[in-house]
Amino acid sequence: MSLATGATRTWTTGRPGRPAGVSWADAQRLGFFWEGGGAAQGSSGLWELDTAAPGHALLSGRLVLPQVTGGDTVQYAQLTTARTVIAAVTYNGTAHVRRGTVVGGLVELSARTGRPLRTLLAEHAAYAVDPGHRGWYIGSCVLAAADSTGSHLLVSCDRFGRLDRGRFTALPGAAPQSAIAAAW
Repeated sequence: MSLATGATRTWTTGRPGRPAGVSWADAQRLGFFWEGGGAAQGSSGLWELDTAAPGHALLSGRLVLPQVTGGDTVQYAQLTTARTVIAAVTYNGTAHVRRGTVVGGLVELSARTGRPLRTLLAEHAAYAVDPGHRGWYIGSCVLAAADSTGSHLLVSCDRFGRLDRGRFTALPGAAPQSAIAAAW
């Protein structure tokens, strides 16, 4: 919807699933993380939609990053105006974990090629103290919000906090979070 004119445009799909985490790559390219359901799970991942292009099909754009790539699972991803992707990833190739094992984290990728550019924050194996399920396990890294440049992130990996240009600052009194909603 245009705030200036009130004009609206709608994109739809008949595929089961839902879009999440809308982000802008620039003034006309919109990113969203599609969580496909049922037989449409193969379409899950980060999509880029050119809002200036003709048509109304939500998944007519480009799949920038599939949800499963190279055996790893992308929990969530979004585009930045710097033409990169910020993704929360779980490394599924890690069968046995112990103290210090990196099991995922936040990664910056090229929006054009999908190739990793750098690791922003590593997620380590977590330890469960519950007597019935004691031991090391693979947790998830949550990307709650990112500014449009991808330079400032609100994250919950080993700890909950801000990641500003590669520098992590834990938020006081906040334990790791499993679900977060936030915006810059």
